Amino acid sequence: MQYFIEVFYKKNYGDKKIAAIKNRLETVGLKNILQIIPSVIYKIDGDYDKAAANNIAAKLFADPVLETYKIGVEAPKGFFKVQVWIRDSSTDVVGESVKDVIEAMGHARPASARVCNAFAVRGKFTKVQLEAAVKKTFVNEVVNKFSVEEF
Repeated sequence: MQYFIEVFYKKNYGDKKIAAIKNRLETVGLKNILQIIPSVIYKIDGDYDKAAANNIAAKLFADPVLETYKIGVEAPKGFFKVQVWIRDSSTDVVGESVKDVIEAMGHARPASARVCNAFAVRGKFTKVQLEAAVKKTFVNEVVNKFSVEEF
């Protein structure tokens, strides 16, 4: 079964990450950014039930002091969700480490594990404008693939 586990900063954490994303987007001309919610998405493909997926997320991916997580990927209504992945044809070294650690935790080794930098963003701009800004600032087309989805 395939799980997408999304990890977020808790309230009052992540301000530097938010500022960095905003700065990079504004540097290439994307203005009127109203809100950014950064996250990291882990895609795990393995023989796990939902309880095991929650155990992996809670004990491996989310720092209980700073972060929270959920199984699945979404964004608040009125936001765009940006996801930047390493292409399947390239080695995801973090994903490879994740497979090792999941196995060391006593779970079956996942068939695959990939990691994505993501953020939800709301503002007065179009999807096309956001895609152009993301492509210029967060994507190396040789190794990355990306998506922008409107919620």
